[in-house]
Amino acid sequence: MKLGNFVALEPGSYFIDPDADPSTPLRVVFDVPVSGWSQWMGAVKGGGGGHVMVSITTVPNLVRHGCRNHAPADPAVGPSVDDLATALATLAPFRVTTPPENVTVYGYSGKHLEWAVPRNMQYDGEGFPGCADDDLESWMSPNNGPPGDNTYRGYEGPGDSEEFWILDVDGTRLVIVAGRSPGSPSQDLSEMQAILDSIRIEP
Repeated sequence: MKLGNFVALEPGSYFIDPDADPSTPLRVVFDVPVSGWSQWMGAVKGGGGGHVMVSITTVPNLVRHGCRNHAPADPAVGPSVDDLATALATLAPFRVTTPPENVTVYGYSGKHLEWAVPRNMQYDGEGFPGCADDDLESWMSPNNGPPGDNTYRGYEGPGDSEEFWILDVDGTRLVIVAGRSPGSPSQDLSEMQAILDSIRIEP
């Protein structure tokens, strides 16, 4: 995160502090296999009719409604893996395509789920008319800005999807997100998978 948002990443290994707290030892290492990727809580690549991303973070809370109310959920999402998985699976207007299920990845147990922006949502090429500020928002991250302005809002149209792995890493709730748009080229998807496969968690 010392690199600015959307700074180009050369091929190689990088690490991120997922809770943005230098006093805690947890960090996550990942490899960028080729050029064309940029920094953004991990790595993101756009162009060619779509975007792909891998975000590595913690998620302390969600918005109250992804379209109509972007205020933080109150009460906030509970601290457990199950709490976040349940909250994500019930956040409107997102459509759950793979419900929460138990998973063990990267040596840790947790939950996996997947959701998508509904296909019938209006999108005018710049935003979502009818939503607050024309934005669709969801999860909050300490790596995405200060509290009150740290909500993910990078959705670019109906059909955009995100896959979540929510892991308990020695008491820290680590979240790995793989996002993609419907038009993502197969090469970009392969590169994203290579980044996911390269992840090493260092507690």
